[in-house]
Amino acid sequence: MVGTTVAIALAAALVAISGVLIQTGLTGQDETGMLTALAGSFGGTVLLAAILVVTSTVGLALRGRQRDFSLLRAVGATRRQVREIVAAEVLVVALIAIPVGAVLGMTGSVFLQPLLTASGLLPAGGGLAFGVLPVAGALITMVPAAGLAAALATRKILASQPSQAVKQGGAESRALGRWRGIAAVVMAVVGLGSALSPLFVSGTLGGASAATSAFLLVGAAALAGPALVSWSFGRLPTGNTPATQLAVANTKGFSRRLTSAMLPLALVLAAGTVQTSLNLTVERAAERQLVEGLDGTLILPGEADPTAFSRTPGVTAVSSIRPVPAHVKVDQDEPPILESLTWEPTTVHLTSELSDPGVTSGTLADLDQPDTMAISQDATLETGGIGSEVGIRYGEVDTTATVVAVFDRGLGFGDYIIGPATVDSRNLAPDSDAVLLRASQGDETAVAADTGALTPAEYAAHAPDESGAQRLSQVLLLTLLSFFVIAAANTLLMITSRRRGEFAMLHRVGATRRLLLRMALVEAAITGVVAWLIGTVASVPAILGSNLGLLGWAIPALDVSTFGLLSVVVLILPLLIMAPMTFVVARTRSTAPRSE
Repeated sequence: MVGTTVAIALAAALVAISGVLIQTGLTGQDETGMLTALAGSFGGTVLLAAILVVTSTVGLALRGRQRDFSLLRAVGATRRQVREIVAAEVLVVALIAIPVGAVLGMTGSVFLQPLLTASGLLPAGGGLAFGVLPVAGALITMVPAAGLAAALATRKILASQPSQAVKQGGAESRALGRWRGIAAVVMAVVGLGSALSPLFVSGTLGGASAATSAFLLVGAAALAGPALVSWSFGRLPTGNTPATQLAVANTKGFSRRLTSAMLPLALVLAAGTVQTSLNLTVERAAERQLVEGLDGTLILPGEADPTAFSRTPGVTAVSSIRPVPAHVKVDQDEPPILESLTWEPTTVHLTSELSDPGVTSGTLADLDQPDTMAISQDATLETGGIGSEVGIRYGEVDTTATVVAVFDRGLGFGDYIIGPATVDSRNLAPDSDAVLLRASQGDETAVAADTGALTPAEYAAHAPDESGAQRLSQVLLLTLLSFFVIAAANTLLMITSRRRGEFAMLHRVGATRRLLLRMALVEAAITGVVAWLIGTVASVPAILGSNLGLLGWAIPALDVSTFGLLSVVVLILPLLIMAPMTFVVARTRSTAPRSE
């Protein structure tokens, strides 16, 4: 029960952290709108990951007790009684572990407050909102997940006659149940479909949807794992050494055990690689859009008076990038309790004659009318297309703007553009973020030397430091990966610690402790390699899909450093856990388990 309790508590802690961030965003009005959106996105990923880990761990724990429940049935326990016993045990563990984990998660979320404040996601002097929502959210999500895993494991226990189940050896069935096979196929299809979503949904929304495909594909591999492992290893040679022969035989005979071990390990590699590669893809797409939209223009970063450069020799036109802080209402129909979700903080840019945001419909000339706006294709999914009215707030002034144009370079130029007429009518005072210079042909180098201006590619490469939302995303991703690593270590400990009877039997037929250790090392290597293969394969569709959607037919943006680091973790962790634990368990190999 200890391993199961740890897994459920860790999942509840992660859900509670996202719950605290969401509750803080909801109670902070429009000042915390960006935090609400970011925490909601993270919460969806956490929920999917926690359900996968909890169901796998609960199923693993109950499969190890199959003979115990079969003995109960052999002495007269009914199917209903077995189900009630399993449900009661899982419910007790969940009701203890979830509140404890949720409280620990809420306590740990305090360490995020300085980062939130420094990033501008939390107002100065503001604090995190604590309440019943994080604990309730953890209970509502984790209890059904644990109950579902218990019900599925109980079906396996009740599938055979009691006397037949008691006599069964330790080897596990390699066949997939009908519904498990169907679920694996459905999850794989949905995962591949979400990986292709950037081809139909542009911008970061499509990329985020593609990232979820890695979780779905790893889940599909976990469901189909026993059949895949048996099929693949059944065609491999058993090896020349006794340790290798035993390890391969255990892999074939205990395919479900291997599947449980590889799930959190594969999630470590898939989640980290896909998320960091997606960030790299978005960064490259923004750089490309900026370079294409400012073709032939030199850029001088920082606040400056554009007119001071109009007399520079070789300069034919001068403009500037002028941002205006604002809040945009993205949903007109939300109830008042979700008011902070309807207003998202953003930056509205003033149109410039030297930039080209890539208009796909409408025209920027219509921005000469006050209270008009051009929006990106990403923004149309929330606010509507041409002719729609968008609620916008400049400081304390609430107004509406009519959409007159749609453009496709939102990553490079932002989601919203207004004209000088709106600035004048609303008495806005945009700052100068950078000066744009257009030089006559042949004078670009001289103008750049005289003014210190950069080319668009140089400006994009020396972009301002990452935003607070990006820093918070990195911290949350690190938290999620830490959860997967701890869950993987916990699963490996559970699997190895319950092999006391297996090691005792091998000892009785002549296996030495050295042989058992060698066997464990080979099994650990197999576990790491299988997890690495599944995590890598599950990452490929998401990376390719987001790359096609944002960069087109270009070399995929892969975060090689993150992939390499996580690969080492996935390959080494089984060796660090299984070999020492085998040494400890093998010391008591002469003691048979009670079920024998």
